[in-house]
Order: sequence, then structure tokens, then C-alpha cells
Amino acid sequence: MRVVADTNVLVSALVFPGGVPEDIYRLAVGGRIDLVTSRPLLAELGRVLELELGWEPSRAEDAVRQVIRLADVVEPREAVVEIEADPADDRVLEAALEGGAEAIVSGDAHLLALGAWRGIPILAPAAFLAEHGSA
Repeated sequence: MRVVADTNVLVSALVFPGGVPEDIYRLAVGGRIDLVTSRPLLAELGRVLELELGWEPSRAEDAVRQVIRLADVVEPREAVVEIEADPADDRVLEAALEGGAEAIVSGDAHLLALGAWRGIPILAPAAFLAEHGSA
């Protein structure tokens, strides 16, 4: 199953071990789901870890490199304009579209409000794990 994990899920997996986001990340590490991401999402991950959470640049870069090794990094060809309230959320949709994702996992209210987009379910981490934890 191809899955885009929103930046908030990846940050939670990396910063708060033992939670549902880490369980989802471990599904990817174990090869039970295929993580899909994009350069804009990776840049956002690095920025959040470094600038918002105060990680040393080298530590943030290491975390981003780990995700790059684990994920299928796609280059979105279609610009999506869907979420007016937070256009940065459109980058998640772009990655899902380009990567042929079968699910988006996010804690973001704007994305979750969509429920699904172009047939791709958008699930909170706990809901995704409940449905696909044994993927």
C-alpha cells in the first residue's frame, strides 16, 4: 500500500517515540507500507525539525536523509489548488497524486476535512493504523 504521511505525522514519529505515528513509520521501515513523499514535503520536514523544534541542522538533515532512504520520492507534475485556508497542504495532495498513493495519513484539520481526495482516503493516524496496522 502506497501512503503519503504528512509532515506532522513524520515529525511526531521522530520526536515522540512510542505513539501511533511511530507505529505507522515502523510499518514503512518494515516494508509493510510504501511511504511516498516529495522534495517540498522533505524540505518542510527539515524546516520544522530545525527551525520550529530547534534541532541542530545536522540532526535534521540526518532525519530527512533517513526518510529519503525509506520513501519513494516523487516529483509532482501537477500543481494542486484545493485548500485555500492553507495552500501548503496542497503539497501533500500533489505527492499523493504523483505517487499513486492509496492513502494519506495526516493530523491536519484541513486535509482531514476533505475525507478523501480524488478517491484517496485521508485518515488520521489512529484511523489508518486501525484499518491498515497489519498491512
